[in-house]
Amino acid sequence: MALPDYFKIEPGTAIIWGEAGASGVTHTLSLDALADGVARMGAVADLGAVWDEEYAVMLVIETGTAPVAGARVDLYLPCTHSASYYPGGVTGSDGTWPGDSNEDEWAMQLGAPVVSLIATADGNVVQVQAPVIWRPTARYVVPVVDNNLGQAIRDETTATDNDSRVILTPRRLLVQDAA
Repeated sequence: MALPDYFKIEPGTAIIWGEAGASGVTHTLSLDALADGVARMGAVADLGAVWDEEYAVMLVIETGTAPVAGARVDLYLPCTHSASYYPGGVTGSDGTWPGDSNEDEWAMQLGAPVVSLIATADGNVVQVQAPVIWRPTARYVVPVVDNNLGQAIRDETTATDNDSRVILTPRRLLVQDAA
């Protein structure tokens, strides 16, 4: 049996949360005009019974009024093995998070943010945090986006205009043999 010559990482099909109807969106997460100091959770994504070991995670936020330089938007990705039970007040449906407005209490159950987008003071632009590698701990995942920009996320005329989104791309390690 010959040993592999090298390993290669190949991206899988991305899961994209954003405004329903926006280009490329596969799961709903309504970030349109999300106010400062408010958080929102998206619809649950099923990674499958045998999910990929790691994912590249990108947070993309379209600003309206210029945010405070150095302010941030935090992304949490709580996971669960059951679509009936979620941590941290998450429900698995697109909506305001948490339902009782005690964000600081519920956030402790979510763990640390997976990504924090650190803003520049530029309005009406798309700001993208560099991707990070994340390893899911269970089959079902729900994004929670917490806006602390000092301003609302951009208010768009139509869903198709909205570029704010969370992108989760599987990274697959392939064993390669030289031909």
